[in-house]
Amino acid sequence: MDSARAELLKRWESDGLVKPRDVDALAEAILDRPLAEQAGKDLEALAKRANAAANFVGHLLEEYREYYRENYRYDFIQKQVAPFHDAYVGLSNRMKSYRNQAYFNLGLQAAERGDQIRAFFYFRDAYRLSSFTEGGQTREGMRYRSEIEMKKLLEIEEIGTFVDWQ
Repeated sequence: MDSARAELLKRWESDGLVKPRDVDALAEAILDRPLAEQAGKDLEALAKRANAAANFVGHLLEEYREYYRENYRYDFIQKQVAPFHDAYVGLSNRMKSYRNQAYFNLGLQAAERGDQIRAFFYFRDAYRLSSFTEGGQTREGMRYRSEIEMKKLLEIEEIGTFVDWQ
């Protein structure tokens, strides 16, 4: 326990504890502006803070997730544990969506400047960090949009893009 805690402290102590409500406020302040008014440094800071907040929430979620996974078949788990598990999942996913949107917007800005390589890799970050089906959204979510932008840059739009499982 001591060595695991020491490793976590080494990783996180310099940045401090990142609170989801603070990230919500930061995301609203930045992402509600027109894209041209979203400073790159602000988007980078949002991505970093949102990722950190998702990781902190993940420390709570992992204990629920393990118990939930082992016992999900039982009705009492569905009634008693699932609501807390699901709330942490939702909060973590919201933080991750801010991170991914920040990377996507950085990609759009880089593409607008003609910096194709930087744009591609920001889109790749949003793409690889997004799930195929985000928060129940199965069509044209962040992963889809990022893939489309990468294909445009590579001029390979004729290749299809996954939309949903249906």
